Amino acid sequence: MNARRLIVVFVLLFMFFLGIYTWNERTSKLDTISTNIGLEVAGFVVRSVVYVSTTVSDFWNNYISLVGVNEENKHLKEELFNAKRELASAKEEKAELDRLRKLLSIDYAVDWKAEGVRILAWRLGANDFFDSFVLSKGFFSGSKVGTPIINADGLIGRVLKAGPYTSVALLLTDSGSSVSVITENGRVPGIVQGNGHNQLLSMRFVKKNEEVKVGERILTSGLDLSFPKGIPVGEIVSVESSSNFMFEIQVRPLVNFEKLEEVLLLQNPFEHILPEGSPVYSPKPNSMFSPMATPYLVQSEENDIEKAFDEQANANGAN
Repeated sequence: MNARRLIVVFVLLFMFFLGIYTWNERTSKLDTISTNIGLEVAGFVVRSVVYVSTTVSDFWNNYISLVGVNEENKHLKEELFNAKRELASAKEEKAELDRLRKLLSIDYAVDWKAEGVRILAWRLGANDFFDSFVLSKGFFSGSKVGTPIINADGLIGRVLKAGPYTSVALLLTDSGSSVSVITENGRVPGIVQGNGHNQLLSMRFVKKNEEVKVGERILTSGLDLSFPKGIPVGEIVSVESSSNFMFEIQVRPLVNFEKLEEVLLLQNPFEHILPEGSPVYSPKPNSMFSPMATPYLVQSEENDIEKAFDEQANANGAN
């Protein structure tokens, strides 16, 4: 481009801006347009800065708030956990209190002193052979061998072994357990023996001419002085005739052995006058799992008893 063209372009631009200036002086349109453009640009910049500043500030405040909320949430969770633990403990204490109140309401012979004891474990160690549990008291605190064990529902068993501070209880359901009993209504005597865990009991040595009914309760007779008289043992569920002169009677225990936690020991007031206490473990005849060395002697004795009943019945028939 030569100098003449540059001069022409310069003159034309000068004339254009001069015309714009003159027009703006008369109308002020250009000032308004430039002012509006400047305001919008400045507003855009300011809004952007404010937006960024607000966003950063809100993010920081929210972060601080979240940290505080998180700490508060942890604190509330700890309080909730402690409250739940205290509630569970209170419920357990209330349940234990209800059970103990129920135990204290038992009507037992006045002469027999009651001692509360807690169950520590079931069928532990070498005692797993027996239907048994471990008690929290030993012979230093009244848990002697042969001591009857009851709760609010009835008879549970007897103490089988006793150490200084712990003891082992033999349950009524064990196959080596036997109790002298009497029926509640007919006052028919007999011997109740266990048949194993979760099995019905057997009432033996009841002659066929006795009045025994299904649904009748069985109570301890107290004849052997090993148990107080009148403790509920079970309920008769079946009465069948056997091949001899005896009934075969099945008895359901009244105690729920699966839910025992606290029980009562009954101290025998006649212990000092008994020449020898009755054995706690007395295996049934023909018991293949009996730890006793002379099951056949026991069987022979019981056969002699049944034979004596048969001979007596034959003699009465002849007369």
